[in-house]
Amino acid sequence: MLDGIIKNQKKPLAPDYALAKFVLKYKNSSVLFSKKYGQVRDFTTRDSKLYLTQNELLRIKRGGKINFATDRLDSVVSRREKTVRYSYQTKPEAKIYSELSERYASFTTYLKDAFAGYTNGVSVMRAWNLSLVGSLIFGMFLMTMIYRYLGPGAHADVEEAQVKEAIVQLSQKQEESRVLGENAAKAEAEADKKKQADLAKKQVEDAKLAKQKEFETKIRELVGNHPIKQMAPFIAKEDPLVAAMFIAIARKESSWGDHVPVNNGKDCYNYVGFRLKTDKMGSAGHSCFATPQEGFERTAKRIKDLIYNEKMTTAQKMVSPWKCGYRPDLDDPKAVQKWVSDVDSILKEVHSWKIEGNR
Repeated sequence: MLDGIIKNQKKPLAPDYALAKFVLKYKNSSVLFSKKYGQVRDFTTRDSKLYLTQNELLRIKRGGKINFATDRLDSVVSRREKTVRYSYQTKPEAKIYSELSERYASFTTYLKDAFAGYTNGVSVMRAWNLSLVGSLIFGMFLMTMIYRYLGPGAHADVEEAQVKEAIVQLSQKQEESRVLGENAAKAEAEADKKKQADLAKKQVEDAKLAKQKEFETKIRELVGNHPIKQMAPFIAKEDPLVAAMFIAIARKESSWGDHVPVNNGKDCYNYVGFRLKTDKMGSAGHSCFATPQEGFERTAKRIKDLIYNEKMTTAQKMVSPWKCGYRPDLDDPKAVQKWVSDVDSILKEVHSWKIEGNR
């Protein structure tokens, strides 16, 4: 202001050292010229609610105390310290503002949330539809660019390539269908072949069971009510030649179980006069067995060995090992001939049934 006054003077002013000193001192300061307070360097607008007013400053200078009962501050000015201590309260920030401030403090978090906002709630089907629409739009845009910048020729080349690719794919699918058809036909043929084989096997088994049943019936008719009848199911499963030899020898040696070796008065189920050391021995040094099945299987095994390994297929040949212990010359010739005659008669009876072998 003083510079402006000096600049606007038309007539040069006379040197005034007091004024010059005042100007230099307060050149860069603001001074309030007040009628009531005089010259004041520090001042504020009156009752601005943000600063101490002139009246309040004047009271502080004079050593007074100021108690403010307002919402904006509450202070006590000490005469000795001549300072003002302020305490104030601000409105608590809203909870949502605090959450937003923390959430968007990181730009990365902001981007993630922004992206999630666009994707949340989108179902799989809608996402698939959007991808199809996007692909279609991109394809249309790409074909437009090709046609525009590369010309109709390029567009035709693209279409030709697409047609060729479609033909190749069609050929591949046809080949796959042909191969699958051949494989299916082959699998079906193999399944049918297996089915036929299983059916034939079942037929053979059924026929075998039928023969065994027929053989068992014949045995029961032959032996009647003699004890050997309990062995009929096991005998019928054996080879007919072995079964016939067993039945014939049993008829000669025990009358089909009427005269058998015993152990403590119990049947030893040894109906063919078999002599081989066992856990339990019966009368007259004969072998003793626990059950009819064991008695048949153990003795039939020896008969089978003689038939197929030593060729003892007739009563005449079987008499030497079975009755005479390989020394027919030491036995009574009449007894030997009687044994052969009785066994042979039963063999002929069983052979007349013409039951085929089970081997």
